Amino acid sequence: MANFEWFESKVSELRSDNERAQVLSELKLAVSSQNVSQQKYIAQNLQLDAVFDCLNSSESEEIDSACHVLSLLLGSLDPSVVLRQYLDHLQRALGHPTASVKEMSIAELRRVACSGDLVHQLCQNDLILNIVTCLSNDDIAVAKNACTLLVKLGESSTGLKVLFSREILEALRKIQKQSDIIRFRVFEMAVLIAEHSPEGQQACVSSGLLPALVEELQTEDVLLQLNALELLTKLALKPHGLEWLQHRGILRQLAEKVNSIEEEPLGSLLLPGLIKFFGNLAQSNPKEFFNEYPRMVAALFETFDTSDMVLLGVAMETIGYIATSVEGKYMLYNLGDLMKKAIKKISNGIQSFPHLSRVRALNTMANIIELKLDAQETQSLQITKEFFNWLSEEPMTLVMSVCQQPFPELRLAGVQVLKVLAEQEWGQELIKKQPGVVEFLLDRRMETHKYCKDAKYEVVKVIVESPTGLSVFGSETFTRLREFFKEGPFFVQTQTEVAIEGAS
Repeated sequence: MANFEWFESKVSELRSDNERAQVLSELKLAVSSQNVSQQKYIAQNLQLDAVFDCLNSSESEEIDSACHVLSLLLGSLDPSVVLRQYLDHLQRALGHPTASVKEMSIAELRRVACSGDLVHQLCQNDLILNIVTCLSNDDIAVAKNACTLLVKLGESSTGLKVLFSREILEALRKIQKQSDIIRFRVFEMAVLIAEHSPEGQQACVSSGLLPALVEELQTEDVLLQLNALELLTKLALKPHGLEWLQHRGILRQLAEKVNSIEEEPLGSLLLPGLIKFFGNLAQSNPKEFFNEYPRMVAALFETFDTSDMVLLGVAMETIGYIATSVEGKYMLYNLGDLMKKAIKKISNGIQSFPHLSRVRALNTMANIIELKLDAQETQSLQITKEFFNWLSEEPMTLVMSVCQQPFPELRLAGVQVLKVLAEQEWGQELIKKQPGVVEFLLDRRMETHKYCKDAKYEVVKVIVESPTGLSVFGSETFTRLREFFKEGPFFVQTQTEVAIEGAS
């Protein structure tokens, strides 16, 4: 590299206090102007100790410049080189008062941790204690990155052993006492580790962290209960997590909370969280949810009578989420009038809710009636058809009225409903019979927004690629649809003939 000597000279100048800020500024600009391979060459052949020493400056400008240079050069090196040459420097940087320096150090340590064969070399008590301290930092970015790094370490058996050793656990419990926020940061770390594997979960249970999180559900502070519920919802999405929650009786405990919601002064704040929690359970295990927790099912559908838009939005989305599985659709359909009433409420929402809530209602309806080709059987197709017919006396008219609204978000949500209709033969029949729908799909001029153009094109694509498209639409209409599909969503017809005619 022709100008390597310049970089070598500048780094040597850093050992003198004279003009250090200027030298660092020049280095920052020069390193930033190099490509990745050049930065790697510099980093491999240059000792960066002097740059690390500049982090000890009392001048923020010098610290920022040094941190920038180190981020670029260290990032170009192989993680094994960073670990071998600069681990001590990075460990000291974790204790630096400046957030950007901590972030730089954590980022490099995370790169090392992501190299599976190196992670065990980071499993040193002193290093992990410093990372734990960062978890309690006032700077959210530092704390979040520290959490991510600790979770990464916890993905290995060696990391788990060190992370939940007595010394580290004492440090975690100590920082938890600082505030509710930090206490829940530690809980979040534990849940993320538990999510990763049954071994990680067992370590988090044995350490007492997960049981302590469950105890937060008994606190009188509803906001803390909500935070705990949100974390436990993540855990419940994993089979091993759900099994542990069931074994501990936590699902039953949460279901019983619904019965006492009205007795709590702020109980209404907890209900959306409970609905989300059981909605996740219902999506992955519909039969268990509907059979084992009838009171929770009743509470879910009772919320469709509320005037609280937040709660109603959660209830709608939860039903849509449950309906993403075929088994979920069957269980919802078996509710009969309860489900019919809920869909009528969704229909009202599509027509009269505030703007964003109308979009949510449309997205929910799309989830309810969506049925991919490999899941299409006579009975499942009949169920989705009935769901759609429950929407209103003229459901296609309702959907098309949304597709022609002046708001692109609404139009997009409406076209998404058309797409799920186009995936099913009965839906294709409705699209064919409803006056103006095919013309709407094929008219590129009436749509100005890219996302909506793309969405309309996707509807046509689904029809063209469908095994029933030709038989439903007939050869003439199908040929038009296929031609549109071949031309693409942004095809513009040339005006050559018009221009020539005008010229004559």
